[in-house]
Amino acid sequence: MMRQLLAVTYLALFAFPQCVLASDHADPIDPLNRVKQEGGITDLFVFPVMKNESPAHPWMGNATIPLNAPLGETARSMMSVEQQQDIDSLVFILCVRRALTDTGTLNLEPYTYRIHIDTNHPVTFAQADDPKMLSTEGASKGGYDDGHAHGPAGAEGRPTAHEAFLRYGGQIDHPDKISEEIIIEFRLTGKGQFQSGSPRYVNRAGNPLNGWSDEVIKSSSGVYDDPFIFPAFFGTNVVAMAVKVPIAVFADKPTDFLVWATSHNGNTQIDHQGRSLRTQNPRFELLNTLHPSEHVQAIVQEHTNPGLLRDVALRLNFAQTFAYRKWDFTPDVLIYTTRYPVGFPNGRLLTDDVAALLAQWGDTLLFELSHQHNNAKWPRQNMNDKNNGKFKETFPYLLEPHPEKPQAPPLRLSMASILKLIGIAVGLLLLLLLENILFALLWCRWKAWKARKAALM
Repeated sequence: MMRQLLAVTYLALFAFPQCVLASDHADPIDPLNRVKQEGGITDLFVFPVMKNESPAHPWMGNATIPLNAPLGETARSMMSVEQQQDIDSLVFILCVRRALTDTGTLNLEPYTYRIHIDTNHPVTFAQADDPKMLSTEGASKGGYDDGHAHGPAGAEGRPTAHEAFLRYGGQIDHPDKISEEIIIEFRLTGKGQFQSGSPRYVNRAGNPLNGWSDEVIKSSSGVYDDPFIFPAFFGTNVVAMAVKVPIAVFADKPTDFLVWATSHNGNTQIDHQGRSLRTQNPRFELLNTLHPSEHVQAIVQEHTNPGLLRDVALRLNFAQTFAYRKWDFTPDVLIYTTRYPVGFPNGRLLTDDVAALLAQWGDTLLFELSHQHNNAKWPRQNMNDKNNGKFKETFPYLLEPHPEKPQAPPLRLSMASILKLIGIAVGLLLLLLLENILFALLWCRWKAWKARKAALM
């Protein structure tokens, strides 16, 4: 009972710090359900398209690849020059407000949503034709020297080049120097449409970008079917913002992009999302209000000197939820490169079944949940729940929203649990009262004894 009480206390106080929202769909949000979901980012998609607006040479991945497969069987081959030249534009889609069913409940006006893009940061990619990496032995040893390790001492140079390619889409060098040159900023009306002057295309200083305008960039916003392939959110909607940016608009013709999204209420950053499902893991809750350049140092600090409540949880054997893995010491950004076919974790397509893809490499939190929900089918559904799993073939690619219905009430404790908590609180108050009474009695007796002793003298 004491262990359960400590665990509940830990989760309430630590897993949801400052009552801020946490990114990705199934993240527990404010434990008391006092904060609405409009500030919560659910999904970030990045993918290239050709002139006909169809995705450019997507990678046909296989989520059943063995866990110990060599790099030559898991890493996609580089695209040809001709294939890269087929890329006409990049599409960015940002989704917020999970599990939406009643648009009358929306309150979007206070929030600002941003997509951040760094086009100049060096990224290292494992080469499938590297002889050192074409065997399981080579992959397990990494082929990446300790100088690339960003974690604490003893991290054994992880994630390796092979591992980073499969988990994150690439290895980010000097993560403390990440800095966006491009920000796409959105403000929405109460119905999810763009406010006047939105979207804005600015640099980090807030100055307009040369060549970026509504005349050359397509944009769309509104309420759409939730594109996430996950049973718990089948039949519900999200608010989405989408832009299609011609590749020619990007200065210096970049090939590698670091992308992340944030939400803000005034000057306060509420939420962050980079690679899908990353900050959904409770051990990364500390990243939601930080810039990616601060992520690695924050993880190292918390790993080396864990806070009291995290330390307590680890000693109570909650390592599966709160302990850091050797591959965790990397910033939370979505990597996309034109060098390789698009498909998670190289960018993210609407059709990517990210829960299954990540489960191959050990991130199984959502994969298990995708089996246990009431909407889950057998065998597990690996496509969207609408339109036979197919999205639209042209911009903005998202499907029309599901019909309106009353918004589901937030999850609440059962009456039995509420009564138990009330009983615990009353018991603690009674113990406190009893302690004060006993202290008062002992104090009076001590004073009386002192008085008698003085009288006898």
